[in-house]
Amino acid sequence: MPADIVRLQHQLELYKGLVEVSSLINGIMESGELLAAVLDVARRVMNAEAASLFLANADGNLELAVATNAESPSQRIVVPRGRGIAGWVLENSRSLLVPDAYADPRFYREADKQTGFRTRSVLCVPLLRNSREVGVLQVLNPIGRDAFDTSDLAVFEAYGNLVATAIEKLRAIERQQEQKRLQQEFAFARDIQNSFLPQDLPHQPGLSFAAHYRPARHVGGDFYDVMDMGERYFFVIGDVSGKGMPAALLMAQALSTLRLILEPTISPAIALSRWNDMLCGTTIRGMFITAMLGRIDPKQRELEIASCGHSEPLLVRHSGQVESIPLPGGPPLGVVPDRTMRSRVISLEANDWVVTYTDGLSESFNASRQPLLESGISGMLSRPFANAQQVVDVLVQGELQHRGETDPHDDLTLLVFGCQ
Repeated sequence: MPADIVRLQHQLELYKGLVEVSSLINGIMESGELLAAVLDVARRVMNAEAASLFLANADGNLELAVATNAESPSQRIVVPRGRGIAGWVLENSRSLLVPDAYADPRFYREADKQTGFRTRSVLCVPLLRNSREVGVLQVLNPIGRDAFDTSDLAVFEAYGNLVATAIEKLRAIERQQEQKRLQQEFAFARDIQNSFLPQDLPHQPGLSFAAHYRPARHVGGDFYDVMDMGERYFFVIGDVSGKGMPAALLMAQALSTLRLILEPTISPAIALSRWNDMLCGTTIRGMFITAMLGRIDPKQRELEIASCGHSEPLLVRHSGQVESIPLPGGPPLGVVPDRTMRSRVISLEANDWVVTYTDGLSESFNASRQPLLESGISGMLSRPFANAQQVVDVLVQGELQHRGETDPHDDLTLLVFGCQ
């Protein structure tokens, strides 16, 4: 058969391969399956003994992603950037036609030593997408010929463009799938976390509660609760160091532990001491919990309150005067065992409001990185309020106005109560 006819038939096979790859790109949605199929077509269409695909890793080097070799199985191979033919193609973003591999000083012989494969001739093209390095595609050793030629290279470059498109398409799809999976997991975690927080706050004549909870991320480490103990009520507000899933898990553990401790006659100081001892040794290293625990007697209008490293509460008097409530201090929960806690007793008058919050309020930053601070909180509250919900609404709106378009950097929880 004339050489021209053979060359035309060969080129026809090459272009048929391009059509096949295009179909594969549109039909396969799993990266491992697609890359293996693309590589198999590359070897068949280019009529080569072997083909391999290297992807650029985080270090800027090349790592073998998939290979098809008629003589030896693929192995994990990392080629340093700039070394070998593949490394040179990546570094220079240029294709290479190498008729005699061992005569080319760029050839990385270590790969042959690792695989036992003998390379004669190489076609190697860079995989680029929007000027971003994806990797390198190469075929080795044409069957029935000593070396590849320039007509092979032209078609193989077009082939490489299709492969780069396929990889980027699949990466985009996988990113979307991973994002969807994470959203589903966060939604599940958020539902679990919300199940630990009170769905409804107690209501009884002469006593008013209101709360607001906003995690900085999908889930957070802030928590609060109000527990009806008959004639008395316990409340707790706290903040787990950190954000996200670890903080949410520690929050759930801490609340569950506290509910085992509380009973109507226990004082907040003793309850905090027991809670601290149960948490010591079980918290994740480097994490801790600030918390405030109180017991309310509505008939006596009396509040007994204790704190472990938490922000001091504010007392908004019925006259509109705002006072800080200093509490005996100490390190957060879960850090130092065998601690003796102390509490403080406060008498409340009608329409006095106790404002407790996490540092997501006082450390709310605006675009100029200015925190709200206790002074800013007090400025919002310097007026009489008819109920606890009014206090919460003013604080939520005030924090939002202070922060503006700046994203919240921390979880925010408010718990307000008082006697009427």
